[in-house]
Amino acid sequence: MYILIVEDEIQIAESLKKNLRDEGHNAMIAADGEAALKKLTEIEFDLILLDWRMPKANGLEVCKSLRKQGNQIPIILLTALGDISNKIEAFNAGADDYITKPFSFDEVLARINAVMRRSKLSKDLLEFENLTLDLSKRVVITRDNKFIHLTDKEFDLLRVLIQQKGEIVSKEQLCKVVWDLTFVPQTNICEATVKNLRKKLEESTGKKYIKTIYGEGYLLIAD
Repeated sequence: MYILIVEDEIQIAESLKKNLRDEGHNAMIAADGEAALKKLTEIEFDLILLDWRMPKANGLEVCKSLRKQGNQIPIILLTALGDISNKIEAFNAGADDYITKPFSFDEVLARINAVMRRSKLSKDLLEFENLTLDLSKRVVITRDNKFIHLTDKEFDLLRVLIQQKGEIVSKEQLCKVVWDLTFVPQTNICEATVKNLRKKLEESTGKKYIKTIYGEGYLLIAD
């Protein structure tokens, strides 16, 4: 894995870097929040070990900035602050886990492994309201464990709408992603698939999830 260590205490940073490399990981150091944000635009990391108290954007500011951008990279916050209020603040800022200083490397490694397992599982699932899409099995399940049987195109269309939730998705976008077309065909294939998907979702849940925005596209809504 590529791991970014964001830590202004050089001894801690170098020790983490050496131990992570001994475990077979690629580890790099950023000495402050601004340097970390810059590195994250240049290299695709798998995880961040992020110190809370740093110059030039602290750990919470980095967390909030990344989550605001939609970046869901796993983040483990490192800090000497151990109060429950601090932990709640960290999780609310977008951290995935929290380690209190001083710590052992064995604990850091165990937390990394646990966070990455959760991250892998979450990447296989998409959720909206009471719907869960299992991307690996390509099935849709409601909160009461009812399966909604969709065609491949209906599943892909719902996946796009959930990934773009809160935004209007145009027919052009759907045709490109779902049907791999660079144009909107003369047929009503997109409209028909949306209609069928909308009907299946409503019959299974009793809720209306897809709103047509005339002249613009479709919007996923909470009923």
